[in-house]
Amino acid sequence: MRTIKKDGLSLYIHIPFCVKKCLYCDFLSFDTSNFKGNAATKRQEYVKALLNELAAWEEISDKYNKEIYLKTVFIGGGTPTCLEPQLLLKIAQAIKKYTDKNTEFTIEANPGTITDSHIEVFKKAGINRVSLGLQSAQDNELEKLGRIHTSGEFLDSYKKLKEAGFNNINIDIMAGIPEQTLKSYKDTLEKVLALNPQHISVYSLIIEPGTEFYRMQEQGKLNIADEDTDRDMYSMAKEMLGKHGYNRYEISNYSKKGMECRHNITYWTGGNYLGTGPGASSYIDGTRFTGTSDYNKYINIFKNRALQGMAEGQVKENTGSSPEKLSLKKQMEEFMFLGLRMCKGVLKSGFEDKFGISMDKVYGDVIKYFLQTGLMAEDVSNGRVYLTDRGIDISNYVLSDFIL
Repeated sequence: MRTIKKDGLSLYIHIPFCVKKCLYCDFLSFDTSNFKGNAATKRQEYVKALLNELAAWEEISDKYNKEIYLKTVFIGGGTPTCLEPQLLLKIAQAIKKYTDKNTEFTIEANPGTITDSHIEVFKKAGINRVSLGLQSAQDNELEKLGRIHTSGEFLDSYKKLKEAGFNNINIDIMAGIPEQTLKSYKDTLEKVLALNPQHISVYSLIIEPGTEFYRMQEQGKLNIADEDTDRDMYSMAKEMLGKHGYNRYEISNYSKKGMECRHNITYWTGGNYLGTGPGASSYIDGTRFTGTSDYNKYINIFKNRALQGMAEGQVKENTGSSPEKLSLKKQMEEFMFLGLRMCKGVLKSGFEDKFGISMDKVYGDVIKYFLQTGLMAEDVSNGRVYLTDRGIDISNYVLSDFIL
């Protein structure tokens, strides 16, 4: 839990505020209009607590003589651009000494909330990658999702970012939106491709318990695509994006050469990452832990800067009983079903180097079965196994077999 290696750490910073919560969203986020009292004061209070949490981790690393280098930073949410620009700048300044020109520094942004002042602060803060949540280029579909922006506002935001010199932009697209058709989805893809972004994420709508969409579905009020249509949309995306030079490097992610999201690759390859903010998860040297999802408790824990020598107790109060040292079996499972999300798959030699036992001895029968059924393939020149296109289509089924 405390060991932070010199070879690089990925940092996730959670901003739990939204102007309006989307109907499909199950992330830990809050509609700012629901706050009692002044919303701006609440945001300031939150950033103060967040900075105190970051300071606590800094003290812990000093105590154990662990040097921190942030290879990637990702500010997500919620909607980070709900924060006033100067609050975002404060967060960036707090971690600046642990970053350098090679750090990938991403911020998620909602097209309905980006201002010129935000873009100016992005530049000052050293942010070099922006992830824009478009979801659809059709205004009626955006309205169905409960998004606060229009396709026109998205285009304005994208144009401003490009004019400001941002050359690493991701655009999120969603398939399976209520009343979406193959024709409207194709139109969205064409409009996004015309912008030539460096990265495109293509997701299917998932109906999560506790969301407004979940309640609507239970009441029979949600008209979403069937499984075959959803699969057709995925095939369409793969074909169109491939023709335009986008490489599918993960189940849902496409990029131009060399523009893969390094932060997310940390997750998929078992790298060290620290999550800050309420409900954020971390994984460091085989130990996983999660901060409290109780917003008020989080604020109370980090309301004040920890006294000298007390930071570890503050962090432990936040994570409670959650720290879990993963068993060898669990680490093997995650190596496989996270690594196999990557289209290049996993190396047999990497498995043996990490665990001291061959992949075939642990998973030989499972791999042999999926090779025979055509759901997996192997590059014998380097001992890499990976999912085929057909395997990716039913990846949930395939990956579940790697649970020991």
